Amino acid sequence: MRGGPLGDCVLDTLLLRLYTTALMIDSGAGQASSQNAGISSRTRSISLWAAALVVIIVGFADLAAGGTTVAPILLVLGYCVLVPVAILK
Repeated sequence: MRGGPLGDCVLDTLLLRLYTTALMIDSGAGQASSQNAGISSRTRSISLWAAALVVIIVGFADLAAGGTTVAPILLVLGYCVLVPVAILK
């Protein structure tokens, strides 16, 4: 054992401080660009959620009208592709 549980914890804390400091310096340098990226990221997220909602609504509308081919494809696309992508992005 190197330094016991507390020794490893202290080492991890010191490394975390060094790593966090480096990240703070890097993010401060590009502060203006990070604000622009936040706006486009939010717009992209809202667009993905809107697309998922539209595809799901159209899928249920087609299903209610008796569609047996397009409705399942749209519902699977909406629930299994677009919603997870919207959550992860």
